[in-house]
Amino acid sequence: MASKTRVENTVNERRLRPIYDWLDNGNNKKALQEADKVLKKQPSNQCARALKALALLRLGKENECQIIMDEVRSEIPCEDYTLQVMSICYRERHQPDKISEVYEAAVKVDPSNEELLTHLFMSYVRLRDYKKQQQTALALYKLKPKNPYYFWAVMSIVMQAIHSDEKLAKGVTLPLAERMVLKLIKEGKVEAEQEVQLYLMILELQGKSEEMLNVLSGPLVSHLSSVSQHKAALLLKLERFPEAANAYKELIKENVDNWAYYQDYLLAALKFQKPEECLNFLNKIITTSEKKFRAPYLAKFELLKLTQNGGVIENVTEPIDLMYQYFSQFGEKSCIIEEDVGVKPEGYPTSVQQMQRHIHLEQLRRICGFHHPPNIDINKQKQLVERLYKLYKKGNELCPIQDRLPTDFCPADSYILLATHLLHELWCNTSDAIYLYRAMEILERGLLSSPANFYIKILLVRIYLEAGLIGAADHVFTLLDVKHIQLDSLGYLHALLLAPLGHLSLASITLDHTTKFFIANYKDSADHLTFAYKYGSFVKVQELVELKERLESSFHFVMATVDKMLLEFSWCNSSTSLISTLDNMDIQQIENSFRLNILRDNRDLEVVPGWEPLTEDGEDPRMQEQTRICMLRLLAVRDLILKILAACVAPDSSSLLTRFSNELKQLDNEQIPSILQKFEVGGKKNTPCKMLVPMDAVERLREAHYSEQLRTIAQLAESLAQSRYPDFECIQMLRASACLQTIDIPEKRIPMSFKHFLLRASTCSESLAIISAICTLCATQLQPKTSQKKNKKKYNKQVTSIPLNDNDHNWKEIAMLLEERVQNLDSVLTEFEKYQLYTGLSNEEDDVCATIIKHGQDSLGQSCRSLKCRAQITLKLLSNLKS
Repeated sequence: MASKTRVENTVNERRLRPIYDWLDNGNNKKALQEADKVLKKQPSNQCARALKALALLRLGKENECQIIMDEVRSEIPCEDYTLQVMSICYRERHQPDKISEVYEAAVKVDPSNEELLTHLFMSYVRLRDYKKQQQTALALYKLKPKNPYYFWAVMSIVMQAIHSDEKLAKGVTLPLAERMVLKLIKEGKVEAEQEVQLYLMILELQGKSEEMLNVLSGPLVSHLSSVSQHKAALLLKLERFPEAANAYKELIKENVDNWAYYQDYLLAALKFQKPEECLNFLNKIITTSEKKFRAPYLAKFELLKLTQNGGVIENVTEPIDLMYQYFSQFGEKSCIIEEDVGVKPEGYPTSVQQMQRHIHLEQLRRICGFHHPPNIDINKQKQLVERLYKLYKKGNELCPIQDRLPTDFCPADSYILLATHLLHELWCNTSDAIYLYRAMEILERGLLSSPANFYIKILLVRIYLEAGLIGAADHVFTLLDVKHIQLDSLGYLHALLLAPLGHLSLASITLDHTTKFFIANYKDSADHLTFAYKYGSFVKVQELVELKERLESSFHFVMATVDKMLLEFSWCNSSTSLISTLDNMDIQQIENSFRLNILRDNRDLEVVPGWEPLTEDGEDPRMQEQTRICMLRLLAVRDLILKILAACVAPDSSSLLTRFSNELKQLDNEQIPSILQKFEVGGKKNTPCKMLVPMDAVERLREAHYSEQLRTIAQLAESLAQSRYPDFECIQMLRASACLQTIDIPEKRIPMSFKHFLLRASTCSESLAIISAICTLCATQLQPKTSQKKNKKKYNKQVTSIPLNDNDHNWKEIAMLLEERVQNLDSVLTEFEKYQLYTGLSNEEDDVCATIIKHGQDSLGQSCRSLKCRAQITLKLLSNLKS
């Protein structure tokens, strides 16, 4: 009997193999054909039907796929091949809960199947259902008493504790996990390092440091590695300072350059020793070491810092002398007397080592404020920029590109980074765009010499953005080759500014790529979690869950999604396409469609050093918190605009429009002005001089507020909520609204930043598209439903949009007003297309300068064409409103 079943399985596998191959090769049509061939001979073959469903899903036929999946599922399949294919289907449809359901049903039919139970456990891991994980793991252990299954249950209990109330965790859940592990320890069944690590994690979560120390001193230590570091840290935590100091002494002797060991050693030793004894130990390390290590020298500074209020240390060197010793040994931290660098005020370094010391001196000078007013005026800043650029050119000669690997940075690159920061400050203080173009030139030349230097690329992206040349910024950003989690940490650099600066098609592609990464992460991170359990890496489980939660609650993900949805609305050219777009979106009408308080700001603002001056009050030079609040308010208002669009076709549209318009007005009138006020000095809109402050959200929020975009949309929604048609006041408000009017084209034949002009042009274009969409949707809802003709095919061909009432004069008046504004925008953009970029650089025929002009001109042209294209689509939409 078993032999017959084996033969049947072999035959079945041979028949199904071509379907798997076509699916693996991405040829879903062929896979569907092969599945149909098998099903002609075996109509009841569950695996073949599941494979057919998968092929249909990948061909975009979700409804047909769903029908087949429901049929197969109703038969309660237990065969592993069928269940695996169904799991793939549900994963690709983002329905992990359905995977658990099919395995639950299979386990009920065959409760003693170890493989089915294992898959059921992993399905719960994907859902992070820790209670069911525990139950399934214990069922597995009861069936097959293996250590991995037992510790799956223990880890599931630990995860329940981590995600539950602290009192419950320490009183009930964690003690249960501890007792379960102790049971196996007493029976002598603990076998692997990860099992002991899990026991230590349980003790640590309960704060049982003494018990942890006993484990590290007992028989279980044979399973562990890196015991000394763990033991030393525990001794310090338990305030057993003499033992901790001795433990760290031994660790320092083993690894002389580990800075963390010195910090912990000094914390422990100074609790019971005189500072002189610590100093003697550090001096002994320095004198006995065969090589020069930085850590013991730095430890001397740390010793001085920790004892600065405790009196004088005997035989200690003065701080200035210590700095001199350190700099002379390593040349990487600080120097007080410029002559010691070896470079005269007008001279140049003669070696790479001398150049590095000089660079570090300039960085120190910047940190101390010597690159900023009042220590230096504008003329001296300009002179310093040219001096730094000359130093860069001379330094480049000391280490030419031919002598370096393609991935190596030029040691002189720091000179142009410092010069770029100065040029940006000059631009902020003078509003003269010549400094932006000079920075572009310097950075582009630096990039030719160091094509792998990501610091240069990031600063170049920011400089291009300051000039409003988003296309050029995107070109440089592609050179960074940002991928995976960097889309979250570095995506803020330019992705969310593509649409506001006019590159709408590129914005759609980039935002789509970004959101797909986050969606794919949901699946990938679940896979990583299952692997962590499978291979017993319990310590990694918590880290992977935290990473998954971090990405799921990423602000950048939510903002990119909202921007992408609003952008999709602006491409709609008829009421039919508007309604279809709304149907495809899941716009939540509840008050908080996402909780702002749980969104995480994952921006990496420290990716580029800025050497900003230190502040006594500890103020963050990158302004992360201030800009984060702006980001949240920007997200809130754009989410409300989405809700207003969706509310136009909701059954209770009047109440929803009233609520959302009130919320939008409250944000625009109260919260946003107070936030923007923090970025204004003396009533003037202020841009911080530090180019590494991410001002994008601030500028977008400022534009939406001062252009009256938010007020206009809120008042329109309020008017449409109160009346079936827009009233006279609403029409007059639209006529006067600044967001529907363009601003003057920038002056010609002088260096200009186009950021403000393009932001307003894009705001005008977006506002016209959104207001046209709101009006079209509301007007459409007033019309009686058209009865469907008998000939459905003919009907579908003839009707492209829902017709509007000819007597709606107010709608016609609004349509004509908006149409006039669209045509005005189009004419301004047509005129701007002829604009010739002028950089003001002295050698514009130079290859680098010509490249800047080409990329800049292409960027401006693309912004104009993209905004004009949206204007034409808006005109087509308005024609429905007029008809």
